[in-house]
Amino acid sequence: MSHGIGVTAALRSLPDFVVIAFAFLTQLGDLWLIFSSLTLAYALAGTVPRLRGERVRERVAFVVAVALGTLALTYLLKLTIAHPRPPGATTARELAWLPSALEPVWASIATGDGYGLPSGHATGSTAVYGAIALASGWGTRRLRYGGAALLVAGIALSRVVIGVHYVGDVLAGVAVGGGYLAVVWLLTRGRRVKRAFSLALAVALVGMFTTLTPETAAILAAALGGRIAWTVVGGRLPDFSTRTEGLTTAVVVLTGLAVAAAGAVAAGESVTAVFIAGGGGVAWLLVSPLVTARLLGASLRL
Repeated sequence: MSHGIGVTAALRSLPDFVVIAFAFLTQLGDLWLIFSSLTLAYALAGTVPRLRGERVRERVAFVVAVALGTLALTYLLKLTIAHPRPPGATTARELAWLPSALEPVWASIATGDGYGLPSGHATGSTAVYGAIALASGWGTRRLRYGGAALLVAGIALSRVVIGVHYVGDVLAGVAVGGGYLAVVWLLTRGRRVKRAFSLALAVALVGMFTTLTPETAAILAAALGGRIAWTVVGGRLPDFSTRTEGLTTAVVVLTGLAVAAAGAVAAGESVTAVFIAGGGGVAWLLVSPLVTARLLGASLRL
């Protein structure tokens, strides 16, 4: 079944500069950027202008929980439906003028592998940017919702333009991401972070029991780590306001995540290794402000 309605093939004739622009735009829906941004936002909460306000760290934790649940649901659906991507999705458009040293970089941002339905970028960006619009206090509600809608539309379109998804894939992704966010918001209102992690854990459990892979194991562990850690630290997090506190927390977080990632790689990225790394990484992120408070408190006593 082709649900591209001929659009994917037609877009292959677009000029190089258009495809390149959309290849960079699509990174806004990539896992590495979403989770890196959320990690830094959680670490720096309260210490930089855009991240000051009531319950900022709690709101970021809520978005992390939504992101994990959406990721779990995406993997579950992809592995269950097993619908292929468009032909040529694993091969980047040839750019004759591109230096050979940059070809691997271009290939990494302009190709896609694995199953295609639903689009992970469309699903994740809809849920995550939608959650940010709902939970944050930036600007007016109209501005937040409009900005999120434009981002999601651009990211969804980019997946079709660079040829890694059919139109139906991205439309399904927007529907799945929006539906999941609606359920989580209805049950939590953005305040019950522990419940948001519980929902992510429930979806991840179904996904892992459906198909056990290192990815599904890591997602399950991350949701479990988040659920346990927030039970411990929720309501006990210190309120930071200085750059020293924020930067120290960022260093604490990144150090812990680097150790977890290195351990998983050293162990050959087995199911057990990624399970420990995934769960430990998210738990470490959530408890990091308490670690920072201890470290800075100890340094002040010296």
